[in-house]
This record gives sequence, structure tokens and C-alpha cells, in this order.
Amino acid sequence: MPSVPLSSQSILFILFIPSSPTGQATDHGHAGGMLLFELGAWQFRGPQYPAARMAHEPENPMDALWIEYSRIFRDFDDVTLARWMSQTLGQLEGRGWRMSHPLVASYRLAAQVGHDRQIWLKRLVAIPAAYAEAACCRAPLLPLLSRDVLESGLLCPHCSGTAVPFEEIPQELQPLIRSWAEEYGPVHEVAHWDEKRQKRCRDYDGAFEEAATKIETLLAFAAHQLVPKLAEVYPAVLWEDHDECLEVRPEDVKL
Repeated sequence: MPSVPLSSQSILFILFIPSSPTGQATDHGHAGGMLLFELGAWQFRGPQYPAARMAHEPENPMDALWIEYSRIFRDFDDVTLARWMSQTLGQLEGRGWRMSHPLVASYRLAAQVGHDRQIWLKRLVAIPAAYAEAACCRAPLLPLLSRDVLESGLLCPHCSGTAVPFEEIPQELQPLIRSWAEEYGPVHEVAHWDEKRQKRCRDYDGAFEEAATKIETLLAFAAHQLVPKLAEVYPAVLWEDHDECLEVRPEDVKL
């Protein structure tokens, strides 16, 4: 395999392509194996959740780039795409995952393409046994914990809708999640203060930085205290590990 030059700000994806049952090349032109492609450290996130922040239309350069990345999956035939997603769900099973993780980012790309083509409704492959069917779109249930959990519940990476309404989260987990979200909201709101409120603050830049630091702590708390408990209920859980409004990056959230 030829060497692949990487910058210090890049992440290398190794994308395994399942071969067809006959070993012949599939419609996307590959008979199986793996593809390598590079994403800049700030390029793999894609559109933001919830659905209002995750439009499929390229409203900004990042959304356009996300659509460009998805072309590799759009070139897959339906069976290859279904097999890749099913195999990846098996790899995700058993733990919580940062939304910025490269494997999760690639799955989200495939999931959006699969949703557009109604892959899971075609029943082309078996879903891993641990995964239930999501009520929102009938794809495998892979819930995402975000700061909007009180309003939007646990989100779906396939259709961007609500996979699990908050009131359907196990009752024993609701108080802890509610407390976390209620603490998160006012801190996050600092990023959205209007000009008048900013002027009333003696040091808005300082308040912004303080809020960002608190968000880093709250996201780390979610990773340590909320996600493991949710992972005992669901086969795998994704969690939002950044806050774009407060300029908190995944690498800022130390675990």
C-alpha cells in the first residue's frame, strides 16, 4: 500500500468496503477491501444536530463539504451500503462514542445516505440483534445525547429526528439527565447574549471564556456519568462532544 502523507491537523479514515457474495466488483467499482481518505481535524463533524442545525442542503461551506464527503457512500449500491452500515453497527455496539470519532462520522455520512434511499426499510441485510427499531424512521436505534435532550430527546443519526423522547428515557435516568441539561442551558446561552446584554457585562470576553470552560466540564461529566448509564440501556450511544457556539472543540473535552 502506498504511503499517505498526513498533516498534523488531519485524521485518516480507513473505510472497509465489503465484497459482494460472488467476489465481483459492485456498482461502486470495488470488489472489496479498503479505501483511505483524509479529513482535516475540523472537517469531519458535518452538519450540527438537531434537525434544524442539520439540513441536507448546503447552506454553508461546511455543509457543502459534508455532502462532498458523502459521495463515497452515494456511489455504493444498496446492498453494499446496507452491509457496511450493519457491520459498523456491530463495531459500535457495547459503548458510548464521541460524535467526533472518525468511525461515528463515517457512519453518520452513510446513515444519511441510507435514510435518503430508505435502505433499512428494504430489509436487505439483518440488523445486529442488539439493536431495536427506532420509532422515528425504523432504522436501528442508535441514540445521540445532545444539549437539547429536554426538548428533543435522544436524537437519531439517520433521520435527524427524535429517536427517544425524553419522557421515554428510563425514569431512573431522567433526573440526572434533566439536572445536567438545565445546568447546561444557561451557560450555553452566554454565547447568544444580544449586544445590549453584552454591554451590561463588564467583561463579556471573560464571561464567554468562563462559559466555555464550564461547558467543557459539563460535556466531560456527560461522558463519564450519563453516557455509561445510557449504554446500559441501549446497545450503543453517541454523545455531542463539542459546542460550536462557545467554540468548544472535541479536543477541549478531556476524559
